[in-house]
This record gives sequence, structure tokens and C-alpha cells, in this order.
Amino acid sequence: MLLERQLTDTSGLADILARYAPSHDKDGSFPAEAFAELGRRGLLRTPPLGDIKELLALLVEIGQGDLNAGRIYEGHVNAVWLVETYGSRQTREIARKALDGGGIFGVWNTDLPRNPLELNDNHLQGSKNFASGVDGLSHAIVTVTRDDARHMILAPLDGLPVDRSWWKPVGMRSSGSHVVDFTGLAVEDNFRIGSPNDYIAQPWFSAGALRFLAVQTGGVKSVFTIALDHLTKTNRAENPFQAHRIARMADAVETALLWLSRCADLWAEAKEQTTPESAAKLLASVNAARGVVERSALDVLTFAEQAIGAAGMIAPHPFERVMRDLRTYLRQPNPDGAASAFAGAVVAGEWQPMMLGVTK
Repeated sequence: MLLERQLTDTSGLADILARYAPSHDKDGSFPAEAFAELGRRGLLRTPPLGDIKELLALLVEIGQGDLNAGRIYEGHVNAVWLVETYGSRQTREIARKALDGGGIFGVWNTDLPRNPLELNDNHLQGSKNFASGVDGLSHAIVTVTRDDARHMILAPLDGLPVDRSWWKPVGMRSSGSHVVDFTGLAVEDNFRIGSPNDYIAQPWFSAGALRFLAVQTGGVKSVFTIALDHLTKTNRAENPFQAHRIARMADAVETALLWLSRCADLWAEAKEQTTPESAAKLLASVNAARGVVERSALDVLTFAEQAIGAAGMIAPHPFERVMRDLRTYLRQPNPDGAASAFAGAVVAGEWQPMMLGVTK
């Protein structure tokens, strides 16, 4: 594994988060203990934004412990990055004060189709769907379309109406991706972040998928670890058929990690060089990584199901819950578009295979 530059203290983090995940899966409640632990380690107030490999390694660790916490924390990281990158001095001060007080942020872009979020006369009207983590967040960056552009608003969430009736998923239950109604919320000038369409500025908007890919990869590692532990405890790991499954799962996990590492290098390059060529390489590679991580995950899930058998489909076996969470979390927006964009980059000569860091 090449994501080795880990300055953040992640020791034992996955095990701690995994300890609390089953109870929150049962009732769909916010993973409060997970975020208390992240807060104790200083990872809410100051996520490691300056080193992409360190950040991805952290997201893998959190995803391995609890994909629900990983989904919410990935949104927190994105929100802090957006504020620090595009926010005014006053907005950054508001955000930092909230973080100092234990605040947790999110980013909600999906409108409720029948009641999309709008900004009229400095007041919000409408709702956001898939509002992950709402039961534990203090603020969320919400997007509104105005004058054919996407605008960002840092909205306080205290007291807003939440509709929890529709969120009955197969997995990712405690991510709590409910519907939030912002109607009537006054928008102060300091709530506004950046210029129109900063939210969708490339390459960072599409390349930001790298963060959820890291969380997903943590889930893949979790499935592999659970399967290997099961086979070891049942004295079946040396069975030649099971050994082949173990080998295939290990290959798939490492493949996902290697792609994360490659994309991290290209992220750092694009951040430093800021050229169209570096941006194009980053976008193409992240789009490719989306397919790679999904295939790796599905392979590991299949081999783990075969290896564990029916026992893994019965709670409280840990595979039962993690399998549901990972299969649900893999369903991210527009995978076909990402694959098509990657193919287009290959045809255009913007992406080529690399070996030992050298483009051929």
C-alpha cells in the first residue's frame, strides 16, 4: 500500500468506530461516539487538508471502521475545504468559531425535486434531499441556482424541520440522509461563500470524488478483514478454494489503494502546477478510479459472500451489516458519465498508462 504518509493519529481508530456502528445501524441514529472520537483527535476542528495522501489514508481508516461515519466525515472535510478556499475572512471566522465549539459541517447539493431550494429576497425557500448527517451537524453548505449559476451558502441548521420518514435504506442507515426544509431561513451576507459557480469549479469538483473513493476503499478493506477473520477462526483459510478467494480479495484491495495513491500524486501535481494538462490528467484518473474501486468492491463482496456462506447473511455477523452499507454506498451519482469521460480523455490523449511514475 502506497498511502504511507500518515502524520495524523489513526491508531486504533477503525476498531473504535466499528465498535459503535451496529447499535446505530439498528435505529438509524447519528454515529455520535464516532464523531466524539474524531473530535478528541482534533480531526473535526483541523482535518488534514494540506496533504492529500494523509487525508485519504484517514478516510480509508474511518471507512474501514464505519462507512456511515465516513460518509458524514467526508462531507465535513469538503465543507471545511470549501470555506477555507472560497470563503471571505468573515465567513472563515464564523466557521472556525463553530468548529472551535465542536461544530460538524456538511455539503448538501441535492434538491428535493418537488420543492427545490431557492434564494429569494435574502431568504431560503425549499428543501434539500440526501441531507446526510443532519441529526449531528451544526452547519451545512447548501447550493442554490440563481441567474444560471450555482451559489454556496453556509447555513446554520438549528431548529430546521427534518423529514425522516422516507429514509429507509438497505444500508447506510445511520448516515441519516433525510430531507431538510430551509424555508424562511434568512441569509446574511457572511453566509455566502465565494463567487457564482465556485462550487462546480474544475478539476476540484469532479476530482473531489477521490474522497468518497477513499471511504469506499475503507469499506472494501473491512469486508476483506471480516472474511479473512471468519476463515481463520473456522480453520478454513488453508482450504485451496478459500485460499484462491483470499488471494483475489487481497489483489482487489491493493488495486483500489494503488489507484488512490496514483490519484493523490496527480492531485498534488494539479494543485502545484495549475495547468490544463495537470487538471485533465487528474480528472481522467479520478474518473477511472471510480470504476476501479467499484469493481474491486464488488469482487471482494462476491468472494467474501462465497467464503463466509450463509452465516455472513445473518446478524450479528459483522459481514451482514458492512455488506449492506458498502453495497448502498457504492451507488454514487453518474458512474456512467465518469466512465464516458475517462474514455474520452483516453481517446483525446489526455491520459496514458503509467509505470513506476513515468508516463509512457
